[in-house]
Amino acid sequence: MAKKPSTRPAQPRVYIVDDEWDIAETLAAILSRNGFLAQAFHSPNRALVRALDQPPDILLTDVMMPDLSGLDLAIALRRAGLPCRILLFSGQPDAASLLLDAHHRGYDFELLDKPLHPMQLLLRLRNTTSPRTAPSEDPVEETVADPTANTVPAA
Repeated sequence: MAKKPSTRPAQPRVYIVDDEWDIAETLAAILSRNGFLAQAFHSPNRALVRALDQPPDILLTDVMMPDLSGLDLAIALRRAGLPCRILLFSGQPDAASLLLDAHHRGYDFELLDKPLHPMQLLLRLRNTTSPRTAPSEDPVEETVADPTANTVPAA
C-alpha cells in the first residue's frame, strides 16, 4: 500500500548563530520543540559555509561576535542571493546604529533585543513566517508558554 503524502507543511529550517554556547543551544532546543528544524552554530563562519550549501529559511544571529559579526554574516547571505528571513539580536546599545548603517547601504534586517523571551521569539517567527514554511499550528509547549519562564540571557 502506498504511503499517503503528509499534509503538514515542511518545518522551517532555522540557523541560530551565537558565539555563546548556552544561548545558541537553548534557542535551538526551544525552536526544535515548537515546530522548527533548528540548528545551533557557535561560529558565524561555519554558519555561513552551511548556509551557502543548505540555505536556511530563517537566520537568527547575534550581532556582536568575534571574527565575523552577525551583521556581516547577514550581508554575506544577501550578497550570495539567499532569500532567507534574517533576524539579528543583541544586547548592545550600538546594534541599532549598525542596522541603520546597513539600511543606508540597502540591507534591511529585523532586530530583536536581548534578553529574548522564548514566547516572544516564537510569536514573532510564527506571525511573519510565510505559509509555505509556517510551523504546525500546534500550541506552544507549556514550558515555553509559561510567562514566568526564564528568558534567554543577554550577552
